[in-house]
Amino acid sequence: MRLDTIIENAQVVTLDPERPTAGRIGLWRGRVVGLDDDVAGLDAVEMIDAGGAAVLPGFIDSHTHLQLTGQGLLAIDISAAGTVDEALTIIADGSASFAPEQWVEISGYDQRVIGRDLTAAELDRAAGGRKAWARHISSHSSVISSSVIRDIPGAVDRDFAERNLGVLHEVEQDLVRAQRLPFSLDEAGRTIEIAAEAARRQGVTFCMDAGAGGRIGSLNPLDISTHLRLLESGRIPVRMQLMPSLDALHPVLGGHGDGFERGLDVGLRTGLGSDRLRIGALKVVIDGGMMVRTARLTEPYEGSDERGQYSIDPEDLIAGIVDGHRAGWQLAVHAIGDEAIDVAIEAFRQAASHGGTIDRRHRIEHGGLIRPDQISVLAGLGIAIVSQPSFLYDSGDDFVAQMGVSRAPWLYRGRSLTDAGIRIVGSTDRPLAGSPLRAVQVLADRTSSSGAIIGDGEQLTVAEALNTVTVNGAWIAGMEDRLGRVASGFLADFTVLERSPIDVDISEIAAIGVRATVLDGAWNEVS
Repeated sequence: MRLDTIIENAQVVTLDPERPTAGRIGLWRGRVVGLDDDVAGLDAVEMIDAGGAAVLPGFIDSHTHLQLTGQGLLAIDISAAGTVDEALTIIADGSASFAPEQWVEISGYDQRVIGRDLTAAELDRAAGGRKAWARHISSHSSVISSSVIRDIPGAVDRDFAERNLGVLHEVEQDLVRAQRLPFSLDEAGRTIEIAAEAARRQGVTFCMDAGAGGRIGSLNPLDISTHLRLLESGRIPVRMQLMPSLDALHPVLGGHGDGFERGLDVGLRTGLGSDRLRIGALKVVIDGGMMVRTARLTEPYEGSDERGQYSIDPEDLIAGIVDGHRAGWQLAVHAIGDEAIDVAIEAFRQAASHGGTIDRRHRIEHGGLIRPDQISVLAGLGIAIVSQPSFLYDSGDDFVAQMGVSRAPWLYRGRSLTDAGIRIVGSTDRPLAGSPLRAVQVLADRTSSSGAIIGDGEQLTVAEALNTVTVNGAWIAGMEDRLGRVASGFLADFTVLERSPIDVDISEIAAIGVRATVLDGAWNEVS
């Protein structure tokens, strides 16, 4: 037998407990056919000397927003600014050559870094009177210029935006989205393409994109068409699973007699598609985000009376989740604050009582603040937590200040969930939270960028942390029989690193260089 490829002189970390390490991998038709002695003496069309590099299962980023990431990469980036004046200077310089009718889109905006929110008047001056949109890094708020405000239909909404000095939160951002969106299929495709390549350079071989066709995460409601065009033209370097947004669903006539009322046209739902592009979970948003204090809490943020907000009425959210469960969807429920998690728990309880199996790998996205009493309940319901550990590195000090000492250990938990039998699935929430390697490091050391340890005792081992971005990611995607490990019969998706995360000091994991990725057996260097 002549194989397609043999990768040798490799330090293979298989994450397969039956065979944890290897030095050689044989590939045929996009799959692993054997390790070490299994392929000894066999010839191959291509022999690749890994030069002692570490080869791991391809990283799975289970919660991403590629269109928003790509939009940000094409926008004027103010993330390097430390003050309002510096931010405005970057905007002015970046937009100086723009045509008068051209939108000025701004990424990297974070009011915590520059000291306060920008205002519409400041954007007017910096953008030369053009339509300007500064999207917060969390996507939970924006600032718009006066020319955008003037074109908002309806005096009530215009007056609201003016009183708020152009600052919009959560669903209020529909006032700007209605003007700027949708992008064309080509524009939306370009954002996905460049964001997917940026993810690949961090070792990612599989992205699950949250919010297809909906208010958050989508630049064009025809997301399936956009992704199919990219796949057919060979312009997407990672596997994709699309998570349609609840607000993309609509009433369906056939649903009333079947026990559910909402769906996508022609009955699209979880599982449709191929290993390269398929429909994933149904995305439902319960609350906002901690960065702008809209995550919904049971007790107020420290030093205030604020408790965050719901995206819509909780009863409507619960009804949507139950309806989605009965229709056959896997549910991906955005719940960051602990009160939002209470709502998610109640929805999953009701879903279980309305028939059908609860064992559909339902997931809570983020799970930013989980009270001790919620852990056993989540475990009993079999709910996975799709977490973004890097938030603790990037924003952990701010989150601790918001929550106070007593609630700080509840932030983005690790050990307590794992010990309770709850699967933690790692992700970046790109464009936000670092890389998979940063997530692995933070899960293992719980350290913020200032060096503070947050939730001491919640640390995972490095092997457990690696499982969150490989084994558990494959499981939540329903592909654990062919992804997440380097094993015979599995798809040949690998991340090739300069060093093994298991062999270096924990503090060095995030800095390990990515040499290449392998998708369906095709080696692709990271230059």
